[in-house]
Amino acid sequence: MDNDLELAIKNTDDLKRVDQESKDPLLAQDETKLDLDSNHTYRLNSKGLVSKELIKDDMMLVVGLGWSLCDSHDNTKLETNKALRKKKLAHPEPAELAAIIHGLNQAWKLGVKNIQFFCDDSKILAYVTRKATPNESIVAELLEKVFLLQTEFTSCQALAAVNRDDINSVIKLAKDAIASQTRWCEGDTEYESCPVCYDYVSPNDKFEVSGCFHRICVTCMREPFSSEQILRGNTAICPYPDCENDLVPEDCRDFADANASTIMIQRKKEKAIPVKYRVYCPNPSCSFLMSDLDLVRNNPRQSEERKCTECGLTFCKKCHVPWHYKKTCDEFKKSESYLKSDAALLESYVKTEGCKKCPQCQHIVQHGGGCVQMTCRCKHEFCYTCGAACKNKKLTCDCSRSGK
Repeated sequence: MDNDLELAIKNTDDLKRVDQESKDPLLAQDETKLDLDSNHTYRLNSKGLVSKELIKDDMMLVVGLGWSLCDSHDNTKLETNKALRKKKLAHPEPAELAAIIHGLNQAWKLGVKNIQFFCDDSKILAYVTRKATPNESIVAELLEKVFLLQTEFTSCQALAAVNRDDINSVIKLAKDAIASQTRWCEGDTEYESCPVCYDYVSPNDKFEVSGCFHRICVTCMREPFSSEQILRGNTAICPYPDCENDLVPEDCRDFADANASTIMIQRKKEKAIPVKYRVYCPNPSCSFLMSDLDLVRNNPRQSEERKCTECGLTFCKKCHVPWHYKKTCDEFKKSESYLKSDAALLESYVKTEGCKKCPQCQHIVQHGGGCVQMTCRCKHEFCYTCGAACKNKKLTCDCSRSGK
């Protein structure tokens, strides 16, 4: 083994343990007891990430490395991570290669003879399979160390990553390593920096966002979930700068505005059902959202009769009222029962207030003045005057755009 593997392997002065209570297998070989078969082919997943973090009052580039070793039956043998503060590694490609180097080196020291390592970055895969040559000297230097490590194994093969769960797990390990660098103690009190408001908070007052794994203080996490923003139609996304990861309302119930969470969960459900198949129960105390595709499968007669899967009410999909037995929709709309129904009152209100229903989803919209070209919340565009659908964001009817 080349003693010159000080870069990202031997130079432990720049390494920070993520969990101070645990032993790093690389640094404490004698205490690591792993049941490994020298004839078995193991799989290595790794990830190197770079992040600009506020550590006390200084902005620093931190490299987070995460890797996991498992057998061909997906039994995880080892998961570990490290953080580095080496400026020449603080770029995406060097960070990725440093993670591979650490993972291969650790597998070799644990006695693994046959290994496959996976890359989710196509450029890195091209480098390690010698299909491309890097231009940057630091990348070339690290690549040579990967090639050198490969010779230490009986077999060592680089492959494209295909299992997203495996990649997400090592991404989280790398993110955890980065997060560990923003933590410090003052006396007996532990603090972390919030990358959004730059305030110092207790680690217990931070929330880790699913998917992107950013750790944000609870105060900043409440902002995207305010009822005001949600009612304006804004999507709740991670507040970390330049992150566009959608927040999961169910995960944020402990600190989010309760009303906003309910709205977000409803919109998430609506989004999963195509507009033309959305059906709401007409029972005012229920209003449960269903997919008409599911309801039709349970209704072999193919009529407008539907049954709410939540409260059990049988109703008419077309009239949006409890089912009118032995009457057609036209007959029912002329009856006294319909004239007294909530649906009739709503129709009357719509006409009186000069509102219209979206031709696609039947949601009530009101013209606030200006151009008659309307866009419903379901994204359907139509003429407010006659209801004709727009095409390529232009009116298809002869109505005046001003509505006069």
